[in-house]
Amino acid sequence: MPEKLLTIKEVADYLKLSEEEIKRLVDIGEIPAYRIGDTFLRFRREQVDAVRQEVFDIEEKEPEHGKPVLDAKGHVTHTYTDLEADIKQKEPETRQYDYTFAERVKDFFYFNDFYIASFIVIALLMYFIFK
Repeated sequence: MPEKLLTIKEVADYLKLSEEEIKRLVDIGEIPAYRIGDTFLRFRREQVDAVRQEVFDIEEKEPEHGKPVLDAKGHVTHTYTDLEADIKQKEPETRQYDYTFAERVKDFFYFNDFYIASFIVIALLMYFIFK
């Protein structure tokens, strides 16, 4: 039986973090994740358990001197440790992926091949009709 992978929501509930925080940790490489269709993130339970154990070991050794993060209603959603706050300041607001021009062209043709083929067929039909 294939292994069931966890969703972002399940991992967020399990680690008691927000979904946005989970996405940020995946982007910086703190939590290993698998992309399905380059859109959906999935996680293995063993890897999430290892991250959770590592975090709890760190919290037991060092008291958390973090900065609280408030949501729109003023509730504390997460407390950044000093290291996380430094990473957050250095992190750009938008995610940037290092795609080369060739990869972008390849993706364009891969995802739009039907439209390109349809345009060519219609153009040929119009040429033969009006010729």
